[in-house]
Amino acid sequence: MRAFLKLALGTVLTATALTAAATGPAQATTTSGTCGANFVCMWEDPGFNGTKYVDVVGQPGFIDIDWWEGDNEISSVNNRTGYWVRMYANDDATGFFGCVAPNQSIGALTFDNEMESFSLNTTCN
Repeated sequence: MRAFLKLALGTVLTATALTAAATGPAQATTTSGTCGANFVCMWEDPGFNGTKYVDVVGQPGFIDIDWWEGDNEISSVNNRTGYWVRMYANDDATGFFGCVAPNQSIGALTFDNEMESFSLNTTCN
């Protein structure tokens, strides 16, 4: 399942959420940023700053971040859904490197600028 959205101002958005994986700790924050309820949002810079490349309604499935900007650009994630966000280093949900728990925000990902796809699941497994 692939989902791609564009805002009227041309901001490229996609579904997503993230967690620190077993590989290393991420800095969890309590901020909700500018991410709506039941959405996954991802930004290019730490601290939920810069361009918001992902802004999608939380639904199970995977999403490739295929845009010229955004792919390998994600630095912070806000998961305001009831699903786990599984993060992947490669397209097509391959190269797993961590999860973002339901309703968790990570302001500085351990795997900064490495994500190419993500999925929303009922577990992190």
